[in-house]
Amino acid sequence: MTRRVWMVACLTGAVALGGCGPSGPKFQAVTVRLTVDGGNVADLTGSTLDVAVPNNPLLRSSGTITPDGTVELETLHAGKIRRGVQEGNYQVRIILADDDREQRRKAAKTVAPRFLKFESSGLSLTVPGDGTVPLTVAAK
Repeated sequence: MTRRVWMVACLTGAVALGGCGPSGPKFQAVTVRLTVDGGNVADLTGSTLDVAVPNNPLLRSSGTITPDGTVELETLHAGKIRRGVQEGNYQVRIILADDDREQRRKAAKTVAPRFLKFESSGLSLTVPGDGTVPLTVAAK
């Protein structure tokens, strides 16, 4: 259900941003390297790293967390998935995988609950940046 809400928000944002000039907005490739201090990042496999501009929560991007913690961010824009993120400062949160019950339980035991909300995660990233963006979350 969480992914459905996210997709509706993204579609709404894509429609709202449809008029960003004749060539549209520019997207910067962003790779995040997520680590879990005191835990195993592989337990978050299949969960989503969600990023949003604080003053425009409809401007957001996301990517799936891989077993080694690598995340390639993508943006839904004008009905198409675009690789990368528009320039700006973003808040970051984790959305736990909801496709597999056991995987979700494992992920929920791995990461502290504060990282599941933009308001409390304390995580941010700036685009453009230099190379891979390192982010570390605390284990539960």
